[in-house]
Amino acid sequence: MTTTLDRKGGIATVREAASWLGQNPVLIVAYLALGIVNALGELGVLAGLLSIVGLFVMLYVDGLSHLVARDEGFGETVDLSSASETVVDQFLSLIGIFIIYAVAVTIGLILLIIPGIYLALRLSLAFPACVIDRKDTFESIDASWDAAGGNLLKLLGITILAALVFGVATGVAALLTGLDETFFAVTVAVSAVVTAIVGPLVELAYARVYLENRDRAVDEPDDGDTTDEPWDDEPWDEGDDTWDDGTEAWDEPESTSWDVDDDDRDRRDR
Repeated sequence: MTTTLDRKGGIATVREAASWLGQNPVLIVAYLALGIVNALGELGVLAGLLSIVGLFVMLYVDGLSHLVARDEGFGETVDLSSASETVVDQFLSLIGIFIIYAVAVTIGLILLIIPGIYLALRLSLAFPACVIDRKDTFESIDASWDAAGGNLLKLLGITILAALVFGVATGVAALLTGLDETFFAVTVAVSAVVTAIVGPLVELAYARVYLENRDRAVDEPDDGDTTDEPWDDEPWDEGDDTWDDGTEAWDEPESTSWDVDDDDRDRRDR
């Protein structure tokens, strides 16, 4: 059974993710709910509580998107009920991944911006790894580190595209409303709508990148088998050669010694 998808460029990856989103519009509804929760939090309505709720909702709908990408990528029927159960089962691991991700990226951004961006990209595939392959927190981090290697530019391009869409949408809102008292409310509303489209698109694309490279983490344990080869071949060959050389060295003096004694006997007999 095929476990990976064919590799594609960044644009082709986003295009296919958009196709999957069009076939699963329920994700748009789910991310719209996430956008509304985040918007209410930004407006100051129970901000602390809603920020926590928003985090949980984000992890849940992101997980759904990753499993939808898996099913669509391999031509299987999308089962949202089964996907939901999987995400719930992996939820503690997802929370652990988020904590490690947030701490690592924050420290990287505080020290220097570039290390923070690098860590964000290198760890971004831990979330799809967790739900797609049912890995725990640290296994998911390791899998992401392996799978993201060599794909940083693609992941960066997807992230920049999402940021540009948000920026353009916010700019349009500013032009239409002006920087008055309604600007903030309109911006929050626009953010919720954009989240409904861009959010699942990015997560579907991330999941596809992981599905292209998931075999990297799976194949690594096989590297240990190569340590058996020297024990099977080289030392034994060297030992045999050494033994053969020793045998030749032993035979040669023995033959020479007998030849000398024979000459002495011949002289005495004469």
